Amino acid sequence: MDLNNIKRNQLDYFLTDILPVELSELFTYNYFYDFLLKKKDNVEEMVNKVIKSKNKSSSSAVLFWGSNWVTIPLKYTIMKNLNSEREISLLQPMAAIELFLFISAYQKELLNILEKNSVYSLRYHHRNNDLYYRNKNKSVTQYFEEESKSAKKDIIEQTGMFFDIKPFKSIASFTSSEEWFVLNSKFKYFIRTDYKSCFDNIYTHTYKWLIGKDVNDTKNFKNVNVYTIIDRVLQNINSRTSNGIVIGPEFSRMIAEILLQGIDSGVYSYLLNKGLVNGEDYKIYRYVDDIFIFSESEGLADEIVNTYSSIARKYLLHLNDNKLSKNKIPFILDVWLNDTNLFVNRVSTTLFTSKEEQRGILEKHLKENNISQKSDTNFKPYIFKEKMFYLTKKSLMNQFNRLICDFEEKNKTIVAYFMGMLLNKVKRNKTKMNIFRENVSAGTVFDFLHFVFYIYSFYPDFNNTQRLLSILSYIRDEFDIFQEKDKLQSLINKYAFIFEKANLNDIVNLILFFSQARVEIPFKQECRIVEKLRKKDDPILWASYMIYAKYSNKYYTEIQSEVCKLIQEHMEAILSKDSIYTYREFWWLLIFNKSPYITNREQAIFDNIISGLQVKTGNDKTAGDICGNLFVEFLTNSSNQFFEWNIVNKDFLRNITFKTYERSIFKNYKEGLNFMNWSSI
Repeated sequence: MDLNNIKRNQLDYFLTDILPVELSELFTYNYFYDFLLKKKDNVEEMVNKVIKSKNKSSSSAVLFWGSNWVTIPLKYTIMKNLNSEREISLLQPMAAIELFLFISAYQKELLNILEKNSVYSLRYHHRNNDLYYRNKNKSVTQYFEEESKSAKKDIIEQTGMFFDIKPFKSIASFTSSEEWFVLNSKFKYFIRTDYKSCFDNIYTHTYKWLIGKDVNDTKNFKNVNVYTIIDRVLQNINSRTSNGIVIGPEFSRMIAEILLQGIDSGVYSYLLNKGLVNGEDYKIYRYVDDIFIFSESEGLADEIVNTYSSIARKYLLHLNDNKLSKNKIPFILDVWLNDTNLFVNRVSTTLFTSKEEQRGILEKHLKENNISQKSDTNFKPYIFKEKMFYLTKKSLMNQFNRLICDFEEKNKTIVAYFMGMLLNKVKRNKTKMNIFRENVSAGTVFDFLHFVFYIYSFYPDFNNTQRLLSILSYIRDEFDIFQEKDKLQSLINKYAFIFEKANLNDIVNLILFFSQARVEIPFKQECRIVEKLRKKDDPILWASYMIYAKYSNKYYTEIQSEVCKLIQEHMEAILSKDSIYTYREFWWLLIFNKSPYITNREQAIFDNIISGLQVKTGNDKTAGDICGNLFVEFLTNSSNQFFEWNIVNKDFLRNITFKTYERSIFKNYKEGLNFMNWSSI
C-alpha cells in the first residue's frame, strides 16, 4: 500500500479527527482501528442501531446512554507561552467509537447546520468529496511513497483531514489574503477581540438553548435531537462534565463552531433589524474564538462588540476585555511580523542557494566532468551555502537575539517562523537537490545543527519540536548523524538546559529521538525529568521515558521498578468495576497492557481487571453493549495495543516528518504563515 488512492471510509474519522496534535508519536489508535476493520459486521451493527434509534419518533429513544459511553480523558498540559500552560485532553478509545458513531449518524445534519449559519465563519467543516489520498507531483509526498508502504494508515493519524475546512485553514492565511487588504482599504475602523477561555467555558447544555425558547423549554426535546445528543456526547467523553468541552480533538473545533455560529446569527439578526448590511456598513469575520470587525465608524464597531458581548452572555460566554484591540484603518496588524519576515528572508537568501545558483552549480559540475546533458548525471545541486554560513553565523544569531528582545511577547511565533523557514528549505524538492554539497564534513553538518538548536531553544514547544525533528530527519537522509555519536552527544550536552526549560509533553518526541539515536541526556537533566514525571503522573510520559532508559540496563531497571510500583498503586485505586472507564487510573492499563516493559505481575493485575469488565450476550445488545464487547475483546486478545513499544519497527522520526509536511507548515512561508495555527486549539 502506498499513498496513491488510499480509499477512506467512515471509520477513518476514528484516526483523523479525534486525537490531539500534541501527543507522543508512540501513542496510536491504529491497532484498534485495524481490529475494528476486521470486525466490520459488528461496527455496521453498531452504526445501524444508532441510526435506527435516531429515526424513532418516540421520545423514549435514547442514544449514547449507559456506563460504556461515559469515559474520562487523559488531561495534560502543553506550553501556552514561556510562563503558562494550556490543558489538552486525550480521549479514551470508547469515546473515540462514540464520536465515530455520532458522526456516522448525524454528519448530514451537522454539515447542514454549519453551512446554513456560516454568516461570519472563516473556518468551518464541509463535506470532503475527495476520499482518496493522491500522490502529489513534485512534492515530498512522493518522497514518502516507500515509507508509506510500511506506515499504512498511521500516516493519516492526527491529521484532521476527514472533512474539508473552508474558507481559510488559518488566521494567517486570512490576514495575508487579498480579501484582508481590500478590507483595509474599504473600511475606516477595525476591532479584534476573542472569547475568554472559550472551550473551557462552553456549557454543554447551551447547545439545546440554541433552538429552545428558554431553559425549561429544552427539557421536552426528543432524546435524539441533534442538539440534545451534542450535549450528551460532550458530557460522556468528559466524564459527565457539563462545564467546558475537551480541548484536543478536531471534533471539538467542529462542535464549538456550531455554538459560536449561533451567537454570530444573533448578532447578524440584530444588525439586520437596524438596517445594517454585512459587507456594506460593516464586515465581521470569526475564526474559531477570534473575532475581526471592520466598520465605517468607531461607534458602530463598539456597538457590534457590545452586541456580541450581550448575546454571548446568554450562552454563558464572555469576550476577553484584556485582548481587545482597536485601530484606525489602514494599519499593520503585527509589526513583529514585518520585521521577522525581513530578517527571515535575509537569512534565507544568505544561507541557501537560489534557483539560479542551483542551476549554476549543476552547470559547473557538467562542465568539469565533460557531461553534455543533465539526464546523464545523478548529481544534485545543494542548497546550503557553507562559506556564507561560517562568515555570517554569529551576526545572524545576534540579529535573531535582537528580534527576540524587541518583540519579547512574540517569541513563540518568531521562533516558529524561523524554524518553519529552515524546515521549508531543507525539505524542498528532495528528489532534485541535496541540503549539503557532496562529501560534506561532519563538522559542517553539526555546526548547522547547533544553529538550528539555538533557534529552537528559545521556544521549545511541541510544534517547534516537531519541526526540529523533521529537520533532523531530512539531514539524516543525506548524512547519518547517528554514526557521529560523539558529536551528537556534544550537541545534546550543550542544549541540555532545554529539558529543564520545556514542558515534558512538548518534548516527549525529542526524548524518543535520543533513544533512537542512542545518546544520553546528561544526568542532572535526567533527574529533573524524573521529578517532573512524578508530578505529572502521566502514563504516556512514563512509557516514553522507559524506552529512552533502555540505553543502560541499570538505569532501565530503576525506572522499570518505579513504573511497576506506580501501576500496582493505580490499579488498587480502581474500586468500582461498573464505572472503570471514569477512573483516570484506567489510563495506566490502556498504556501498559501487553507491554514488554512490565513484569508478569502487572500483566496479571491487568488481566484480572479486564476479565471483570461486563460483556453482554444475547440478541438484545445495544450499540453500547457491542462497543463494550469489542473493546474487551481487543484488550484481551490483541498483542498490539495503544502504545507502540517497538521504536525500531515504527520509524517514528519518519512518521513525524510526514505528518509535519501534511499539516502544511510553511509549505510557502512567504505567502502563508500556517504555522500560527498548527495545534489542537
